[in-house]
Amino acid sequence: MSKVSMSGTIVCQDGMGDEMEKVLAEMVDAAREEPGIEIYSYHRGEGNEFSFFALMTDQESMQKHGQSAAMQAAMLAFGPLMAEPPKMSMARPIAAIGFDV
Repeated sequence: MSKVSMSGTIVCQDGMGDEMEKVLAEMVDAAREEPGIEIYSYHRGEGNEFSFFALMTDQESMQKHGQSAAMQAAMLAFGPLMAEPPKMSMARPIAAIGFDV
């Protein structure tokens, strides 16, 4: 089994940054108890841009997370706030400080 990471950027609509922060914090809370999640974080950048990083124990954990009832519910609140589709990419970690690969 190999760990899997996902990172990306999300751009919200003008004036919706604070609401996006709230929804993203709720997504983190909903994911907190999911098995296989080692890191799950959102970060606010300049303007309307947010970034995302997750580390999962394996591909199965990543898939289950995306299909969870909590994630599906969160996406209903998250979707209308976006200015454009999120840009996400998956990878396999090869070297790191702060977590075991």
